[in-house]
Amino acid sequence: MKRNIRFWTRYTWEGMEVNLGMTAVFVLLTLFGASHLQLQQLAATAPYLLCVAAIIGMLMINTGSQTLYVPLLLSMGETRRNVLLGFHYYRTLIISVTLALCALIWLAVPGEASAIGLSSIPTILCVLIIAASLGSIIGTLFVKWKWLGTVVIILLCGGFGGMVGMTSVNITKGMDLAAAVELAGVLAALPWQLIAAAAVSLALDVAFQWLLLRRQEVKL
Repeated sequence: MKRNIRFWTRYTWEGMEVNLGMTAVFVLLTLFGASHLQLQQLAATAPYLLCVAAIIGMLMINTGSQTLYVPLLLSMGETRRNVLLGFHYYRTLIISVTLALCALIWLAVPGEASAIGLSSIPTILCVLIIAASLGSIIGTLFVKWKWLGTVVIILLCGGFGGMVGMTSVNITKGMDLAAAVELAGVLAALPWQLIAAAAVSLALDVAFQWLLLRRQEVKL
């Protein structure tokens, strides 16, 4: 179990490096279209960019985890129970680190935007749980039914490609960060539907993973 925890801890830091790298790219893109006043607001809005990077990273990395690293750990003699627990330990750790960084930034930058950000942490937590669960579910679908997993991955990548393209156009034209701060106020409200969606997605993810692990063959 200790070896399993060490593996997933290192895996978490590698995933955070990817998320921080994407965040840096998003910040640089935002700087190109920002005015002096918007630059003052950028520090308060940067945590949202970190959350977007975490969502994209977990969707990609969690999918790869199910198709590559889980079979690798099983082939190395790790028990299926430890693999399941270790994977959820990794997801809990990466979400916790992301939220902690967001909270630290908002606490260090006082203002209305930061206050809104701090109050929206429960909503962001639910969104991150849904994204992490969706990435894992896609991975399990790919392992079980490669054609279905491939279709879902293609649709997901196409959607992200379109979103990144539209965002890049808006940024180069000058994104209104004040409007982004105002939109962030919506996140302060935590609807029960979002809580239910997070709980259902997490339950489905755990169920799919365990059913797959119980029947998954180890290929050397």
